[in-house]
Amino acid sequence: MGGLARGGAVPAIPGAPAAGRRFALFDALLYAGKPDLRSVGLVPIEWVGDLWRPGVAHEEVDEAAVRAAFAPLRRAAWCYLDIESWPVGGVDPALRARSIKKLARVIEIARMTAPGIRLGFYGILPDICYWPLLKHDAGYVQWLQTNRQLDGLAARVDAVFPSLYTFYEDLDGWRSYARQTLVESRRWGMPVYAFLWPEFHDSNLLLRGRPLPRSFWRAQLELCGELADGVVLWGGWRERWSESAEWWQETLQFIRAHPAAEPVHPWSRD
Repeated sequence: MGGLARGGAVPAIPGAPAAGRRFALFDALLYAGKPDLRSVGLVPIEWVGDLWRPGVAHEEVDEAAVRAAFAPLRRAAWCYLDIESWPVGGVDPALRARSIKKLARVIEIARMTAPGIRLGFYGILPDICYWPLLKHDAGYVQWLQTNRQLDGLAARVDAVFPSLYTFYEDLDGWRSYARQTLVESRRWGMPVYAFLWPEFHDSNLLLRGRPLPRSFWRAQLELCGELADGVVLWGGWRERWSESAEWWQETLQFIRAHPAAEPVHPWSRD
């Protein structure tokens, strides 16, 4: 298969954000003592992921728990579903189909319980994938096939929330992975808001918990500013907020250069 070379030029992307448009930033940060970041233009977004009552097996949809999770949400709330119990990548098509059916049922219940909410899945559309996107091996072909099987699920959401977390210190590798993920995200023809985390991913035992270098973080913001409609800022679990943190100061500089705006209104499902 063809595709982007490592760190190569980005082809024209159907549906890519127009030049000069304003950029949305969502606040999914978990830091203790965090101030109200709406003052600098960030938009709150709700996490929805605790979807099972005690004792209920995670293999099935707990419809009562899903209704309870969505009932308190206000009509215009933005939220992202973080469901990692039903795999779609790296599994056989039959298991993937069962996962998709359950994910679709959760969306159906959410729509009935909280009409008007704006939602999408964290890291499912498209499937999270790193090395195959750099190697363009058989895993890359499987990644594309997986994403095609997700087309029906994509038709049920309002935006795509791809995960672009950082696994290694290789900025060129991250750029190639991010560009290809964002190009694939554009295929569904709706707003694309990428998840960014200002630390190295905790799957890397040598780097976990370390903040990204300031220049690395700014490069990530700039690439998303070019190819996405916005970002979701995540991180800070069991950490305290620091206004002077380098990543946050760099984010404020980015906001001054790219004024924050309200997220793109959800596309019509009619």
